[in-house]
Amino acid sequence: MIFLIPIVGMALGVAVTFLLKINQSDYGNLVVNLFFLTACVVLILLFKFSPEYLGLKFIKERAKTHVFLSLVIFTLYILFYIFVIRISAFKPFSAATLWGLLTYLIVIIAEELYFRGILYGFIQEHFSARTALIVTSIIFGLFHAGQGLRGIVSKTFTGWLWGSLRYSSGMIFLLIFPIHFMYNSIWLLFKGNWTSPPVWAVYTLPAFEFMLGSAIVIIRDKQSKKTRP
Repeated sequence: MIFLIPIVGMALGVAVTFLLKINQSDYGNLVVNLFFLTACVVLILLFKFSPEYLGLKFIKERAKTHVFLSLVIFTLYILFYIFVIRISAFKPFSAATLWGLLTYLIVIIAEELYFRGILYGFIQEHFSARTALIVTSIIFGLFHAGQGLRGIVSKTFTGWLWGSLRYSSGMIFLLIFPIHFMYNSIWLLFKGNWTSPPVWAVYTLPAFEFMLGSAIVIIRDKQSKKTRP
């Protein structure tokens, strides 16, 4: 059910766009992801997942860790966009931009709620947090199979880094905004070298994501060992 309901939700979304002849580049992605988000909400209501299970419980003693690591991850992407993509001025704002931002907001909430929330919580409960981190990272990469092999690999490392924040802090609040929202939306808002970034950069960013995520996991594991009785 954990896997089936979201798949059915997205399939229904695709069917609706097909029947209504909605172009994917216009409102199709918004419709499909609204169905995906609805399926996630159905799962939560059906199984009565707790906020802690979903990574949506505020954990006071880990709040500083959550904020600090979020800022580190945010900084990594900002540096990448400034020095590699070389973003400059804002693009002209339009209705298409507004719809794009709305679509991304729905996508981000749905993806984080499912991958770092529902799916992570399910695997962690039945196996371990480390297993949840690894499996959700891989599935997150496969979820982006439409972007080709490079997209799968790249998004797997992205999932690893974002999942390490849940692994370390137990929360996903700042993954939704600003990290994931900024990661998805900044190309829509800024001018930059989006079409032909340096080849080395395409592979360097995932490498940094993997190393930073691994460092977060290692530090968290060492802290956990120190606090054990």
